[in-house]
Amino acid sequence: MKPWKSILTATVLGLCTTVAVAETKWDMSTAWGANNFHAQNAIKFADAIRESTNGSVDITVHLSGEIGVKITEKLSAVENGVVQMADMLLFLQAGEAPFLGVDTLPYLIQGQDEMKTWLDVAGDKYDEIFAAHNQKVLYYVPWPSPGVYTKVPVVSAEDIKGLRVRAFNATSFEFLDKLGAAPVELPFGELAAAVAAGTVDGAATSTSTGVNSKLYQFTDHFNPLNWSTSPDAVTVNLDAWNALTDDERKIIEDLANEMESEFWAVSAEEDRSKTKTLEENGMTISMADDSLKGKMAEAGKAMWENFFTDVPDAKAVVEAYTKETGK
Repeated sequence: MKPWKSILTATVLGLCTTVAVAETKWDMSTAWGANNFHAQNAIKFADAIRESTNGSVDITVHLSGEIGVKITEKLSAVENGVVQMADMLLFLQAGEAPFLGVDTLPYLIQGQDEMKTWLDVAGDKYDEIFAAHNQKVLYYVPWPSPGVYTKVPVVSAEDIKGLRVRAFNATSFEFLDKLGAAPVELPFGELAAAVAAGTVDGAATSTSTGVNSKLYQFTDHFNPLNWSTSPDAVTVNLDAWNALTDDERKIIEDLANEMESEFWAVSAEEDRSKTKTLEENGMTISMADDSLKGKMAEAGKAMWENFFTDVPDAKAVVEAYTKETGK
C-alpha cells in the first residue's frame, strides 16, 4: 500500500471512531426522590435511550434537589435550556401556563380511564402550550388520585363536615371547604405532630404519600375519594431535540410510545400496593356513599366555572371532554 493510502485509511478510521463515540449529553431534572415511581420510570427511560442509541444520546437523571431546579420551575428550566429534559407535575407549572392547573379541578378527571380520554381530547392544547414554551412532551404518567386520611371514618357528606383536614394545594383547600370540611394550611413536615396532638384531624393526599409519610401511625381511616387525577409529563427542549439526528429522534419517540403504557401500569400498581400497605398497617378503607359523591360533583362543577373565568380557553376543552365522558 502506498504511504498516502495508509495515511488516508488511518484518517478515515479515526473519523469513524470519532463518530462512533460522539455523544449528546443531556440533563433531566425530576422533582422526586429515588424511591418515587416517577423518578424510577425516568431513569428506566434514560437507560433505554442510552442503550437503544448505542450511547449516542446519554441522559443523566437528576433527582430531587440535585441540580437546583425548583419543583415549580420545570417548565421554564426546559424552555430556557437550563436542563434539556424534565419530569414535571403539570399543575405545579400553572404559574407559567395557567391552563396546566386544569387537572386539579375536582370531579373532572377521576382515574386512569378518564385520564386517557382527557389526554385524547386535550392533547392538542397541551402540545400548543409546550411548543410555546420551546419544548415537546414525550410521555405522560398519572399519579394515584388523592383521598382523605382521618381519625374517624368518612363515608357520607355529613361525616366530613367540620373536619380539620390538611390540604395539599389551593384547589384542594377550596374543594374541602365546599365539602364542609375545615381545610388547614400546614407544612407537610409538621403534619404528623399536628395530627398526633389533635390540632388537625387528618390530611388529603394519595396512597403513595400516605404510606411514604406513614400516616397510618396517626390516622385510622382512608377514603380514596378519587376527586382528581393529575399527570406528570416528561418534556424535552426543542432546540436540543432538533439537534438530534432523525434516527435518534425516532428511537426516542418509539421508546416513549412503547414505555408509556408500562409506566401507567406502574402507577396503577403503586396505588394498589400502597392501599394494601395501609390495610396491613391497620387502616380501614372506606368508600364514599351517594351523599358524599353528590356533594363532590356539586362542589367540583362550581369550581370548573370559576376556573373558566380565569382561564377562558379551558372551557371548550372541558366541554369537549365532558361530552365524551357524560359528566
